[in-house]
Amino acid sequence: MRNRPQTASQEQFILIFKIDAARNGGTWVFFTVSGMLSGVFLKMYVLVECQDMVARNSFDYIVLGAGSAGAVIATRLTERSGVKTLVLEAGVDHRPFLSRIPGALDYALHDDKYNWYYHTEPEPYLDGRRIYCPRGKALGGSSSINGMQFIRGHPLDFDGWAGNELPNWSYAHCLPYFKKYESYESGADIYRGGDGPLNISRPKLENPLDRAFLEAALQAGYPYSEDTNGFQQEGFGVADRTIHNGERCSTAVAYLRPAMNRDNLTVISEALAHRILFDGKRAVGVEYEHHGQIVQAFADREVVLCGGSINSPQLLMLSGIGDAAHLNEHNISLVQHLPGVGQNLQDHLDCRIQVKCKLPVSLYSASHGIGRLVAGIRWILTKGGPASTNLFEVAGYIRSNDEVSYPNIQSCFMAIAASYDGNNSYQGHGYQAHIDLMRPTSRGRVKLRSANPNESPSILFNYLQTDSDRRDVVDAFRLTREILKQDAFLPYDGGELTPGSGVDSDDEILSWARQVADTEYHPTSTCSMGISDDAVVDGELRVHGLDGLRVADASVMPRIVTANTNAASIMIGEKAADIIAGNPPLDPLYVPTYAPETQLSS
Repeated sequence: MRNRPQTASQEQFILIFKIDAARNGGTWVFFTVSGMLSGVFLKMYVLVECQDMVARNSFDYIVLGAGSAGAVIATRLTERSGVKTLVLEAGVDHRPFLSRIPGALDYALHDDKYNWYYHTEPEPYLDGRRIYCPRGKALGGSSSINGMQFIRGHPLDFDGWAGNELPNWSYAHCLPYFKKYESYESGADIYRGGDGPLNISRPKLENPLDRAFLEAALQAGYPYSEDTNGFQQEGFGVADRTIHNGERCSTAVAYLRPAMNRDNLTVISEALAHRILFDGKRAVGVEYEHHGQIVQAFADREVVLCGGSINSPQLLMLSGIGDAAHLNEHNISLVQHLPGVGQNLQDHLDCRIQVKCKLPVSLYSASHGIGRLVAGIRWILTKGGPASTNLFEVAGYIRSNDEVSYPNIQSCFMAIAASYDGNNSYQGHGYQAHIDLMRPTSRGRVKLRSANPNESPSILFNYLQTDSDRRDVVDAFRLTREILKQDAFLPYDGGELTPGSGVDSDDEILSWARQVADTEYHPTSTCSMGISDDAVVDGELRVHGLDGLRVADASVMPRIVTANTNAASIMIGEKAADIIAGNPPLDPLYVPTYAPETQLSS
C-alpha cells in the first residue's frame, strides 16, 4: 500500500478517515468513493488504518492524573518493561522555575495555570464566605504547589481505617510503604526509610523565632518529639519537609520525570479527561480533550483514577457513576448507582494568631522588595538562605483535652505574619501560630454544576458545622495563645495583632474564627474506602459494582489523617501500585508507638 501511487483525491480521503477514526476510537468506517478505488480495496485499506489507530491508542493501564499518587503508580507499573501505561494529566508538563524555590510557595497559589483555582460555595458556618480551594494542575499535582510539610499521620489514624473492615490498611500494613518511598536525611531506622525516591529533610531552625516557639511549647508543658513521623507524633519538634538540596521535591521530581524516558510509559499533558468509557460494567478506556481535539484511549487491563478529592468524584459522576438522582439532573446516563461519590468531604480548618515582633528578626525583610530579590539571588547561587525554607520549621500535635485519645490539633509556626498566599499580610516584623483542626466531624460534598467537563464542580466543606468542631476551635485557640505567652517569647512579643486581646470569650473566639478561618488545603474522603452504603471503593481500591476501574488518591481515605495529607497520599500510591500489579504485599511491620500517660492510666 505504501508504494501505491496516490492522487490528491486519495490523500484527502486518508485525512478524513484518520480524523474520524481518532474521534471514534478506531471504529471501522466504510466509504464508497466512485472512480477512486474499488469497494473491496477500500474496505481493506480502512481496516488497516483503523487497526493502526487502535494499536496506537491501546495500553495495559491508563492512569488519570499525574499527582501525588498517580505519578507513583505510573512509575511503579512501568518498572516492568512489558507493561504499557498511559498517563493523562490536565496540567502542563514543564516545571515552573519559581515552584522549585521552597520560599516561593505562594507563587502557584496566584496562578490558575498551575492550579485548578477552585472556590467553594458560600460556607454557611463561616459567615457565607467562599473559600479558595487551590489544587495542583501540573505533573506532580498538589505536591508541586503545596507547603512541602511531610507528616504521615498518627498510627491510630490507619488503625481506624482498618477498623472500617479494611484490615490491610492498618498502621502495620501501611508503615512498610511509607518506608519504601522515603530517603530520610537522618537515615533509616525501624520507622523511617533511607533509600527511597522521595527525599525528606529536617530544618535547622536558623531563625530565633522558630527556636523560641519550640522552647515555648516545652515551657507550656508539652512533650518534645524527636521524630513526629516515628515513635511519637504527640508533642513538638522540627517539621520534616519534602525539600532536597534547597529545592522542592515533588512526586514529579522524585518519580515521574526519571521514568519518562521509558519506552512503555506515555505521558500526555494538557489532556482533560471527559469521561471513562465502559463496556457494560467494565471500564475499557477514557475519552479526553487534547489541544481542542476529542480523543479516545483504551485500557486492556485497568483504568486508575488519581485525580484527587475534587476531580476524582467529578469524573466519576461525569462518567455515570454516583447518585442516580443527581446524575439524572444533568442528563447523564447511569452506569452505577453509588450515592457516596462526592460525599464525606473533609478538610483541616486553619486559623492564625499573629503577633507583632519587637526585634527585626522575622522573615519579613526577605519577603518583599529588595530583600526578596536578595533572597532569590542567594538561593540561585547557593540553594540556601531564607528562600530555601518552606517557612514551617516547627510543628506540634496536641490533644485539646485529656479525654481525647490522640492528637486532634496541629500547631504550626511561621517566623512571619502572613497568609499562605501572601495576601492580607502584616506589613512589618511579626510571627504567627497556626491552629489546625486535625479530625473534624463536619462533612461536606462535591457535586456537578453541569455535565460540561470544563466547568468546575460545586464544592462545600461545611466547616464548623458541628458543636464538636466549634469546641475544638475554642480550646485550640486558648492553648495556642498560652504557648505564645511563654517566657521564650518575652524578647519578641510586641502585642497580638490578630485577633487581639479584645477577643477572649468563647463567642468572641468563634465569631473571629468564622471571619478568618481558611482551608489548610487538605481535602479528602470523597471516594471513601469501605463496605458501608456510602463507600465508593473496596480495600483493593476497586470501585464497587464495576470491573477494571480503581481510585487511588486522597479521596479514598475513610477519614482524614492527623497530618498534612501529601505523605499519606504517596503511601496510597505505593500500596496501590502493588495491588494493581498483583505483587505480594510488603510484610506488615509491628513497632512500638507512644501512648500518653492519661491514656495508659485509663
